[in-house]
Amino acid sequence: MLKLVRIGSVAMFCNKCGNKVNPGEKFCGACGNKLIQEVNIEPNNDWYGVKKNHLYNEFGKKKIVIIAFCIVSIVLIVGTFIYVNNKNNYYFTDEPVSDDTGSATKGSSSSTNQTVIVYDNYYEGVSISTRDDAMALIEKDSVSQKNKCPKDIVKIEKEFINKYKIDAVNLCEMDVDFARELETVFEKIYKEYPGARGYITNLTLWNTDFNNRGVIAAFMPVFHFATSNTTTGYPWVIKTHVFLSSRYFLQKDVLKNVTKASSESGHFPPNSDIYSPLAHELGHYLSFLAMMKHYEIDSILLIDGDSFSILQKLVTSFSDGSYSLDMLKTAYENYKKDTKKTLSFDEFRGSISGYALAKDNNGEYIYDETIAEAFHDTYLNGDRAKDASKYIVKVLKERLG
Repeated sequence: MLKLVRIGSVAMFCNKCGNKVNPGEKFCGACGNKLIQEVNIEPNNDWYGVKKNHLYNEFGKKKIVIIAFCIVSIVLIVGTFIYVNNKNNYYFTDEPVSDDTGSATKGSSSSTNQTVIVYDNYYEGVSISTRDDAMALIEKDSVSQKNKCPKDIVKIEKEFINKYKIDAVNLCEMDVDFARELETVFEKIYKEYPGARGYITNLTLWNTDFNNRGVIAAFMPVFHFATSNTTTGYPWVIKTHVFLSSRYFLQKDVLKNVTKASSESGHFPPNSDIYSPLAHELGHYLSFLAMMKHYEIDSILLIDGDSFSILQKLVTSFSDGSYSLDMLKTAYENYKKDTKKTLSFDEFRGSISGYALAKDNNGEYIYDETIAEAFHDTYLNGDRAKDASKYIVKVLKERLG
């Protein structure tokens, strides 16, 4: 049978401190964090209609070599991606969230703050050789999980897919008017950045756990979604996600309260509203596209043995913030040259919002958050945006070309 693995649960590296851990360990030896163990799920026989033969059966005696290769590859890439996702992609409110919003966990769509969609399915041994094959698998993974989605929402999802070239959109439980209004965020941004179409594979409602209950939205640039049924496992299918927390995007009043409070406190840019957190995540997305252009990468949807090393460079750059920092320093030098002002580099960034100075769990600045907040500010406020935001977005545009 085709094997489906919940890759988001693999504990090869500690998701708190990044320390390497062995499969089966329950606690991190470095920081004591409790680790989530791997979960394997075998789907029903009618899952997808793709080839069901397990990798072991198809290649017989080669299975040991294949298994070893896959383990090494997955350890490398999952470890790197867990580090990236912990470091760069969450947009937090600074407001305490009261218990009456509930804890969004996997469950029934009848709950007011949950979605049935599972974002982190992983497939191995699939027949994949072209981009069309990859996009078809992503689409099937999405469509097969929907349960009596309202016709009006299905129509809006199709508009997202057709107008913005997103392979899979899952907004099934959302308020129809709210979903339609979110589409205007893409419309406004893609009008100014037409070359941004075609790289996001998934726009998905997402169940955050209790520990991430303050997360409003997130961007996951690289998710290892599938391996092919070849002796090497290549090509791999990579997804690029934008997540909308079901806790907030299925509860407009809660989202309205926290974005308003976070904006008024200076944690978010002025005039933030219930739609603009999506603009922040698209700021991350555009920054990631600028990095792709820097490394001369046209697409990361399909990765083979030759392109794997380039993907690693891209992921490492996004993780350590080096490329983002270079963009920010360029903007800062331009600002000082033009204005003759003497703000420090951190004062320059912090003038945008409190979140523009976000740090990771190790106390290190997350420089791409400054770029995303600058983009968020200019999206909201145009010519009235902070000078730092305008200088940063100008460099971003130059890098995008």
